[in-house]
Amino acid sequence: MRFFKIIVVSIFSSILLFSCKDEDQQKLLIEKMEKKNRESFEQINKAWDLNIPPSSPEVSAALSNWKDWQSFVQEIKQKPKTSISAFKLKVKNLVSKSDSLHLTVPGRFNQPQVRSRIVALQTKILALETYFSLDVVPHEKAKDLIAAINKEINAFYMQCEEIVVKSKIPTEIGEPDIIRIKDTTRNAKAVNFDELEQKEILEKDKK
Repeated sequence: MRFFKIIVVSIFSSILLFSCKDEDQQKLLIEKMEKKNRESFEQINKAWDLNIPPSSPEVSAALSNWKDWQSFVQEIKQKPKTSISAFKLKVKNLVSKSDSLHLTVPGRFNQPQVRSRIVALQTKILALETYFSLDVVPHEKAKDLIAAINKEINAFYMQCEEIVVKSKIPTEIGEPDIIRIKDTTRNAKAVNFDELEQKEILEKDKK
């Protein structure tokens, strides 16, 4: 009976020892993760330079009535300040605010090239969320994607500006020339060049 008690005590002692070691390892792992995320926060905080570029009055006016885009813009303008957790929440909010943008583009800009810019922007934001969902955020990867998102936002505005500029060309400076070129081409197609050639030959024979 005494021997049995010794065995039981030994088993419980071993379990307690392993349990303590496991807790120590977990604490050490958590401390390492927290340290790495503090470092990541410092790097990401410096790299987070998302901004909305200045735009022409026409583009600003058209986008001001696009509620989904304005909601996304407001989310972009509010930079997290406290911790890596704040950045994780920010990225989730950006995903939520951008996920249906390509479906609600206003009429003037509802063109394939604009929608493709928005889809590219959404893809970059989703990739950023993937990195922020990790226990330890890889700050170098995150920094690259932050820069890429900024470029996509700028590319979107440039595409909108290009549409506005092109929409003015036919009515301001290009329409008369375009009409004249079309008329000339149409008239040229209507001429029978075989008949012209025959007339030239007859004229030469007369001489």
